[in-house]
Amino acid sequence: MMPSDRVSARRAIEALRAGVPNSDAIRRLGCPDEGLEIRFEAALDSVADATTPGFAVAGGFGTGKSHLLGYLREAALHRDCVVSTVTVSKETPLSIPGVTYATAMRNATVRGANDDAITLALTRIERTEGAVESLELWASTPEAGIAPVFQAILYLLTRSTDPELRHAIEAFLADAKPPLPPLRRALKEKRVRTLFDLAPVAAADLLRQRMRFMPQLFCAAGFAGWVVLLDEVELIGRYGPLQRALAYAEIAQWLGLHESARIPCLFAACAVTDDYADAVIAAKQDETKLTDRLRLRGTPQLADHALLAMRAIQAATHLRAPDDADLRRHEAAIRDCYSTAYGWPAPPAEIGDRQANRTMRHHIRGWITQWDMLRVAGIRATVIETVTLSDYTEDDRLTETPDGFDGPE
Repeated sequence: MMPSDRVSARRAIEALRAGVPNSDAIRRLGCPDEGLEIRFEAALDSVADATTPGFAVAGGFGTGKSHLLGYLREAALHRDCVVSTVTVSKETPLSIPGVTYATAMRNATVRGANDDAITLALTRIERTEGAVESLELWASTPEAGIAPVFQAILYLLTRSTDPELRHAIEAFLADAKPPLPPLRRALKEKRVRTLFDLAPVAAADLLRQRMRFMPQLFCAAGFAGWVVLLDEVELIGRYGPLQRALAYAEIAQWLGLHESARIPCLFAACAVTDDYADAVIAAKQDETKLTDRLRLRGTPQLADHALLAMRAIQAATHLRAPDDADLRRHEAAIRDCYSTAYGWPAPPAEIGDRQANRTMRHHIRGWITQWDMLRVAGIRATVIETVTLSDYTEDDRLTETPDGFDGPE
């Protein structure tokens, strides 16, 4: 046995013990839903054409939502996509679009490289013959819908060697303010300053333009596309009404639920708890109350997008409960992994009864605990489980709006 095999197995077991599967565990356990895997692969086949909207998956705590998103992440990386996983939290509220984008950029990864995804993409298009010119041509068309600042950046990519300007460009693409003074100076040095109108652009407009520009940049750099996976979306159920309404609209934007909002080379999916549609959307009458609220604010398009997101959540594919065959297959895979991790021949674990509230996470952690007790203390343990219930009580800490943010116009 190679030492690397034992290290990989130990990482997998520790991740499963914590209930947060990593890439090592995901590769050993495979995809929990073959239908979703096929659907995802088909979406990646057409990601450049923006013909397929994203989708939502639903399941209770511990049923495998995060594992599924992790598997989709590995599958997308294997297809040479740039992949970003965004976990909704207090620090990453879905109600503030810029935060979601910045987090997606910060978490963007590619297969076989530790470099920042933006840095890597810019380097690759500079080294690919015709890539920058092709992207410049696209950026200059009305269909691209982006400001001249992006065109100026592309012009200077292969014509400027200023490292400070390059760093400022990368920061801007990640979510910083446009580096207008250094851009103007560089363009003036090249005697093309008058070709680009670098007038200020509203922050909200720049955000949407970045969302259109970056997938094109990734594809021009030779990547298959940009995949964004939104996890723990159910946290928006604890937002205040306005923040929840804005979060729905943001989900619709990322998933491309409205045909006009679909972005070539970008595909997204999200995961939510299986009781969310009833406990929040239906119980709080979000479909009428929140859309009315957005229309009264003079944002009918956001209202339409929010409604699409709610309907996508209601139509989410529910992860099925594991059957006996699933449990036996997973137990065998994890037993082999555990034996490799500790150099100890783990015996078959007690599968346990299949109950409605007993999730795959319960089974897996129970098996690992049984083996731990037997290996360390020689005790055959019985595991007592508790069930975590969803909590959609409004939380003031999650409804705070940062200073200077008034929501979309």
